[in-house]
Amino acid sequence: MVLPYQAVLAAAAQSWVRSAAAALTSTNATTNSTGTVQDYSLGDFRVSVNKSAPSFEVLTSGGAEVWKTPSDRPFITVSTGQANITDSSGNFEIDATLLSAPCTSPVLTSTTQAASNQISLSGHFEDTAAHCQSYVWTLSLAPSDSSPSGVVAFNASISASSNSTDQPLNVNTHIALASPSDEAFYGLGAQPSLGNLRGRLIPVWSREGGVGRGTDLVSNYLNGNPSVAGTFAGGSALTAYTAVGTWVSSLGRLWVLSGSAFAVVDLASQKPARTLKDTAAAAVAGENQDGDLSATAGATIEVVYEGPTVEGFVGKVEKGNPLLEAVGALTSITGRQPRLPDWVHDGAILGIQGGQEKVEGIVKAAKNASLPLVAVWLQDWSGTRLQSGAFNISLSRLWWNWEADQELYPTWSDWVPHLWDTYGVRTMSYVNTFLANVSSKSTGYTRSFYDEAKAGGRFVLNATTGDDTPWTVTSGPGIDAGLLDISNETTVQWFKDLFKEQYYSVPISGAMQDFGEYLAVDDSVSISSGNVDPRVFHNAYPGEWARLLREATEEVGRANDTVGFHRSASTWSAPYTNLFWVGDQNIDATREDGMRSSVSATLHVGFSGWGHSHSDVGGYTNTLSPVYNITRTAALLGRWGELGAFSGAAFRTHEGNIPSVNAQTYTNSTTLAYHAYNSRLFRSLKDYRKALMEEYQEKGWPLQRHPVVYSNNGTVASAVVDEVFWFGEALLIAPVYNVTDQKLSVQLPEVELNSVGAQVDSGVRFKHLWTGALYKPGKAVVLDAPWGKPGVFVRWPLADGEQSLLQGLFDFATKENGTKLVA
Repeated sequence: MVLPYQAVLAAAAQSWVRSAAAALTSTNATTNSTGTVQDYSLGDFRVSVNKSAPSFEVLTSGGAEVWKTPSDRPFITVSTGQANITDSSGNFEIDATLLSAPCTSPVLTSTTQAASNQISLSGHFEDTAAHCQSYVWTLSLAPSDSSPSGVVAFNASISASSNSTDQPLNVNTHIALASPSDEAFYGLGAQPSLGNLRGRLIPVWSREGGVGRGTDLVSNYLNGNPSVAGTFAGGSALTAYTAVGTWVSSLGRLWVLSGSAFAVVDLASQKPARTLKDTAAAAVAGENQDGDLSATAGATIEVVYEGPTVEGFVGKVEKGNPLLEAVGALTSITGRQPRLPDWVHDGAILGIQGGQEKVEGIVKAAKNASLPLVAVWLQDWSGTRLQSGAFNISLSRLWWNWEADQELYPTWSDWVPHLWDTYGVRTMSYVNTFLANVSSKSTGYTRSFYDEAKAGGRFVLNATTGDDTPWTVTSGPGIDAGLLDISNETTVQWFKDLFKEQYYSVPISGAMQDFGEYLAVDDSVSISSGNVDPRVFHNAYPGEWARLLREATEEVGRANDTVGFHRSASTWSAPYTNLFWVGDQNIDATREDGMRSSVSATLHVGFSGWGHSHSDVGGYTNTLSPVYNITRTAALLGRWGELGAFSGAAFRTHEGNIPSVNAQTYTNSTTLAYHAYNSRLFRSLKDYRKALMEEYQEKGWPLQRHPVVYSNNGTVASAVVDEVFWFGEALLIAPVYNVTDQKLSVQLPEVELNSVGAQVDSGVRFKHLWTGALYKPGKAVVLDAPWGKPGVFVRWPLADGEQSLLQGLFDFATKENGTKLVA
């Protein structure tokens, strides 16, 4: 039986890898032999193999390095044991110290080649340990006519030797390659708070992002008090929603890991993967989050993949802008996000809770305040439940039963079209991977989808009970639910039908498509009647969740007019996610988990292949505790709105998880005026944003770009984490993170390249949007930054066509330059 996630992993890209493994019976085809070094032609590549070392290198036709054996370790090794991965309410702790007994002495015994397009190296290990002598290894390389230029597919496998009856199921496959000291790395999904990833060990594992992610007070409090929100709820510098095994480098190299098993990517950290311990008791610190670790990094990239086979792609682009072309090649393998509907560009999506009367009142107020409002996003459409919190202030949570709440939205089916007909405002809602038992829902219900799913065997099951008891997910005190088992195609089809019926029976315009990270991997869970390993499916779950919902939307003919936004992702899920959202941030401006982190997450996920992303304007996570309170001020909301106008493919607010303690867009006339201004600012960029989105469709280039894209050798650019970012090639954005300040200090990055890789003339300048002043790249400047005027610079002079695309922004700046805002 082919399972849904296997279908994703068996996309066209996978055939390149499989073809390499299938060619191992061919004869040798050795050319240009000099001693123990043999040169092979591999399509447009040249492969040199040194049998005695053993080592090899893969070069492009132009002589650029694709894969070279490192000097400090072999290119293939194997270890035993598994990382200990434990779950508490989606907060996974990872302890890789159980990886042990590495076999590090491979011997190359043969090199085989099929025609000129497939090469296989194979051998055994000569370590003295008995278990090492029972393993043999194979590394296959195969370019393909359908692959991007400069990309090689690889398959590295460990198997039992002919004299062993044991199959090495409980092993980890290690592959390594050399990395020049000036190579910077970006990607691996959304990596909040981090800049250049060189020098880091990054686990590829989808989990809750954490609250604070290393911010001392809140993270330490939550990590030290598991009863509040689960063990490790505070997270660390490495906790991320995404399990995306793709990354690129400043030298134009790219990598894709095809499988969904747990992996650790060592980006020249000089720390063995088995030293990784990311737990509440030993949370990985930010490690100099103000800069990077490249100064102390090593010279080797190593991938440690759980299982006897790791496969994927490695490549090197030789033409154009190195980072942009690398991302383009990467996305031609993994796929690109579908287009967003045009209406998204026309204004704000307001997140509101509270029912029909409250929502309609806010819609009227927004219209009266000249706020361009395109949609309301109503996550509480299915009902609100309160979760106990500190100081007797309850958190606002949802009833996960996918029908309109009878008290909050009693005439849902008529009221949704009424909002459109009367105000021209669309309605968006909410769905997630859970179903809650609604037997205690005080406002009543028509159907209990929990009961229906339980009766139909649609849930992940509790493997310890010996019956069909659903495995229970806990999302904080008092909120328990069953998790959909979407490794089972029957469940996928059942939920597709439910989704189409419950959502698209009214003219809905999309939804937050939440979660995807919660599947546990210990002996307590069973999926697909025990036929699928949860440990392998865990990272595939987000992609399957996105695929299910996208296909359902396509089947009802609404895919081109609706938005489905996710915070979780798998390597192959971009084609099913037309909008990514960078997850839950604290309602503050911190680098670790606040407004600043939304920028770094956006940049990394863009390098990973997701060109359309955005954040909750104003943040989401409130914390009320005996040691630390996080609530939203009007200043934070306003400054985050300024940022969101440039950093998001859509412009959407969130009330937060404790709305009553937060400044909201609709709190008073001043907050409404500020958000109306920011919404008009977002709308003014419509033509420019749409052009960048078309560029993404054609080339795979993200909308938001790290400064290193245009300054590969610049020391200022390479040190950036979140201070500035490019929006396309024409705009450089410097957000105001000290939200009440009216001055902004900006270190302008160097500009060396353009988007096609050509050297930039030394006469390029940054033109300040609000004053027209010109500044030289590489200089530090101090600017006035009153409310509504973040640091926005136009790369000057503009390229052909950019003037007309940016005319809306220029007209806005002229018209609104005198607008006075209050926060």
